[in-house]
Amino acid sequence: MDAADLALPAVAGAAVLDSLNPCSFAVLLMFVGVALLLAERSGVSGAGGKLWWTGLTFIFGVFLAYLALGLGGLTFLRGLAGGHWVGRAAALGAVGLGLLTLQEALVPEWGVRLGAPPALGERLRALSARGSLPAVFGAGGLVGLCTVPCSGAIYLAVLALLASQPTFARGLAYLVVYNFVFVLPLVALLAVAGSRPVFNQLGRWQLHHRRTLKFAMGAGAVILGLLVLAVL
Repeated sequence: MDAADLALPAVAGAAVLDSLNPCSFAVLLMFVGVALLLAERSGVSGAGGKLWWTGLTFIFGVFLAYLALGLGGLTFLRGLAGGHWVGRAAALGAVGLGLLTLQEALVPEWGVRLGAPPALGERLRALSARGSLPAVFGAGGLVGLCTVPCSGAIYLAVLALLASQPTFARGLAYLVVYNFVFVLPLVALLAVAGSRPVFNQLGRWQLHHRRTLKFAMGAGAVILGLLVLAVL
């Protein structure tokens, strides 16, 4: 199997795993909580529609910010000369970040902690509480930018793979696919979170399985990084 054969299944699988990372999952739950409150204040008849509009605007902000980051990384990696060595270096970096994520999942009291900035939650609440679509879109963009430390290992491995594609257009197409798949679970989460009881259950589930999700992300980044190294 070469890099072209590996690209589509690796991109789709990595995007699903990335979308379930504890940072984006927890932040989206926090946002949905604010959106539910705003929707309830707007009146029962418009609550569902307002939740969907604000939720999809937020997710679109996440999509565009994450896509822009990936496009910048892909352009940078392809712009460097030297054949596949750039992809190998990025894949090695992904393996290293994946190992750090595994360390955080297995031994959280020791070593480095990868995650979104602590101030992100307050900033997100402030933007979301305004209730306007531009503010909600800005909140989504902020989340897309600030959760990279939490999920950067997987994204870096994917970019290493995409940078090795025969053409930039093909790598870009896979990048769009990655980001589209990345936000699909967030849309599904938004759909089921319209119910307060379900929302509360999701919050408890995320809290109790945070370390498991971290472990899955770290293991996925290491495996993907090693696969990229094997095919380059």
